Amino acid sequence: MTRFRNILKNLYLLIGIAWEEDRALLTGYFLTAFISVILMFIVYFFYKVMIDQVFKDITSSQSTILFFVIIGYLMVDYLSRFVTNTLNSFYFEFLVRSKFQNVLTRKFMEKLAKLDFANLEDGKVRNLIAKVSDTFTWRIHANLQMVNAILFNLAAILVSFVVAYRLGYGYFIVLFVFATPLYFIRAKYGNIQWSIYSTQSDKINYLWYLRYLFTEFPTLSEIKIYGLKDYFLKKAKIIQNDIVDQYKKPIIKQTIVSSLVSLALPLIIFFALRSFTVDIINKKHTLGDFTFFLNILYTFVGQISGLLINFGVVYENNLYVDDFFKLQKLENKITEKKKALTLKSPPKEIEFVDVSFKYPDSDSFALKNVSLKIKKGEDIAIVGHNGAGKTTLIKLLFRFYDPTRGTILVDGKNLKDFDIDNWYKQLAVLFQDFAKYNLSLKENIELGKIDKKENIHDYLVQAQGKELFQLKKGADQILGSWFETGEEISIGQWQKVAIARALYRNASILILDEPTSNIDPQAEFEIFNNLKNLYRNKNLIFISHRFSTVRMADQIYVLEKGRLIEQGTHEELLKKNNLYAKFFNIQKKGYE
Repeated sequence: MTRFRNILKNLYLLIGIAWEEDRALLTGYFLTAFISVILMFIVYFFYKVMIDQVFKDITSSQSTILFFVIIGYLMVDYLSRFVTNTLNSFYFEFLVRSKFQNVLTRKFMEKLAKLDFANLEDGKVRNLIAKVSDTFTWRIHANLQMVNAILFNLAAILVSFVVAYRLGYGYFIVLFVFATPLYFIRAKYGNIQWSIYSTQSDKINYLWYLRYLFTEFPTLSEIKIYGLKDYFLKKAKIIQNDIVDQYKKPIIKQTIVSSLVSLALPLIIFFALRSFTVDIINKKHTLGDFTFFLNILYTFVGQISGLLINFGVVYENNLYVDDFFKLQKLENKITEKKKALTLKSPPKEIEFVDVSFKYPDSDSFALKNVSLKIKKGEDIAIVGHNGAGKTTLIKLLFRFYDPTRGTILVDGKNLKDFDIDNWYKQLAVLFQDFAKYNLSLKENIELGKIDKKENIHDYLVQAQGKELFQLKKGADQILGSWFETGEEISIGQWQKVAIARALYRNASILILDEPTSNIDPQAEFEIFNNLKNLYRNKNLIFISHRFSTVRMADQIYVLEKGRLIEQGTHEELLKKNNLYAKFFNIQKKGYE
């Protein structure tokens, strides 16, 4: 009973989504299903009248009425097929499916955009996302399609009972009793299938990842050059075969049981027709009644069977629909206060107070007892070995995670108390793995602040990317190779575009994680000079292994194994002759 309520609840939610998207279209979809049932029985009735009229005309040698009956039969038959096949199954089905899949896709994308990193980096959530991504475009719509089919089934069964009033209900009830087990068989099969799919979600996620490797240029290029094609294809085949093998047993069992149960149906129909034939011989019914009864009987059997199977499909699909709504209901681990604070002006000071952090399910701390202060107008550099905690520090500043211990203060107030979207308006970022949008050059830069419309020229010049204006279509040129009209640019040029996008945002705090790793030294020097000038009264925070840029910072923080071990200016840290000085001297030798 609980599962049935869950199915009804999910169907209600799905219909609500479709209703909100296009009420008129959904109404037309369901209404034409009901109308098609009425027309189908009118066709049966005209067929009965036509048969009776044929035999009547044979004895009376008149055919005037027969021709009108034939014309009426053909017109209603055409109208029935038009409403059923053209309007309901083609026109409304196509438009409802398209719009419903579109809105589901938007909801899926929107949810992923809203999820915090604490969820996105959780393995269980990643598996859930993979399952939903693999099924939501067809499994969920299939249930809306089944609602339409079930409405047709129910309407046809109801009309069958009404029309069969004078023909007797006995055989209809027996047929219903024998057809019912088909639903339970289908439901049980669906549960087994979903269980297999659910327990192997890690394999589904892995298959999704393998497909992804073949769509991304960096990985695909290595697959080609290193001859990895067969290696990955073999992995995919093994996993695919393993999943299919798990499906075989329940499918075979369901096929055998369904076949045995279905054998009873033609036997019942045989006895029903034999009984009705006796009534014709005894003049209780006409030959037209016989055809009418036959059509109703087969329609009843077909619709009962269809109804039960469709319920089974709904039950099966509902298990996948549950995953979709489970994802939609997933709450962020980073929570906001109802009356969150907002910044009316750029912050004057940011302070990390004894901050420690370890990632979920990790036993070790990525940061331990870090305290530092960033004043407005200061340029800050963060250095250290890979894995020292540099990027983790930035993630906490972005509030992708909250500190395990300690506090981050913004103008003396806890960062947790601020509205996240409002806080993000103060920030611009260029991560080491920066985004490359296969959109126009102009749009790539304007994405830094989509509600701002300003000429991109100066920002690209400041990012040392003015040569990009020489592309075939200039600022309107589509970048990348995703689209046919796109033009691929170098990784260094992509990085310049990303820097221009960050500058275009004109935020009070600019955070750069290895911002010039793919750019030549001369361009790097010019870019940092521009950044120093632009952010004279703002905050520039950057992570870099290049000491030619690090030395330009007002304050340098050195991290080692999650701890802050040194801080000061370039000159002060060289005098201390500790880890920073060691890093600098090693890199200096490389240039000598």
